[in-house]
Amino acid sequence: MKRKKFIKNILLLIPAFMLMLLNSCKHDDLQITKENENLRLGADFIRNNYDMTLFYAAIQKAGMADVLNGQGPFTILVPSNSAFQQLGITKPSDFDKMNSDSLKGMIQRHVLTQRLLFSDIPVNGVDIRYQTLAGTEVYASLAGYIPGNSQYPANNLYFNGSSVTRKDVNIANGIIQVINKVMKYTPRSTVQDWLASRPQYSIFVSGLKKFGLWSQLNTTGPFTVFAPQNNVFEAQNITAASIMALDTAVYSGRRLFGGYIINKKHYFISDINVFYIINSEPAYVGHITGDSWYQVVSTTRDYFTADVTYSMNLRTPINYPYDNYPGAAGLLPALTDNLTDNGLVHDIQGLLLLPVQALK
Repeated sequence: MKRKKFIKNILLLIPAFMLMLLNSCKHDDLQITKENENLRLGADFIRNNYDMTLFYAAIQKAGMADVLNGQGPFTILVPSNSAFQQLGITKPSDFDKMNSDSLKGMIQRHVLTQRLLFSDIPVNGVDIRYQTLAGTEVYASLAGYIPGNSQYPANNLYFNGSSVTRKDVNIANGIIQVINKVMKYTPRSTVQDWLASRPQYSIFVSGLKKFGLWSQLNTTGPFTVFAPQNNVFEAQNITAASIMALDTAVYSGRRLFGGYIINKKHYFISDINVFYIINSEPAYVGHITGDSWYQVVSTTRDYFTADVTYSMNLRTPINYPYDNYPGAAGLLPALTDNLTDNGLVHDIQGLLLLPVQALK
């Protein structure tokens, strides 16, 4: 009996205990955590971030620290240390070899003149343009697998083909978006200028000239060009001299060298990845200009690094059965997305076609 009475008393006390607990949790002066108001300014934040030390060294060399600590608002597209390391820049002193004005222009082209959040960019928008401190424009593309689905947010954001790996980092005078490649743009230049100024592409240039494809690259365009370096040709015993000896009446220059040029298209490598997400198009497929053969370009995005690489091949007329030629690949993201005023140049490691395969 005593045990039953004890249990009954305990049960009667439970409601009173719960009421006391609720009252103890009620605080009229409860403070909600406020957003951190002690954020650092742009250059100061970059200086104190371990993965941004090389970009800060460039800022110092170019005398841009005060500007990036200015009123803003700015969106600073900060290449990570690994982005510079891909270009062979491994320590701050490497910037001492560079022209400070050119370095300043590079930094200015990585700074937008507005505060641009991830959510401000149109989902499934391609090549949306934003103004930079240099007076140039940056192309942003954002692809979402299931737009509007809060459980599967938009992803794969790119600026000039560089993947955003860390988004919406707050600073006192704007936002930082961390990117995995240094954005490369040669102002007041054409695709022709870009290739002509780089001796490592001289054999490719000689082929373009031999088959009448060179002069067009100095016109309005736009052009997307996939350029093999000299060592790629030399591995197949092809030299500038052997190209000059080819008979244009016997070989199809449109296939042999025109296959590397996509006319009237302005494609960062990431654009093809974006189109795959938006339109379920697994690859770019288009005619070689003036020919019945096709160019096929497909991309792969690395899950961990966000690097976008590509492969390219030529295909005979698309109606089945057709023949695919082995093709080549661009496996070095640092060598792609070289932007000029009339198009883009991407380095390609391999040849799309050998002369014997381009016989008319």
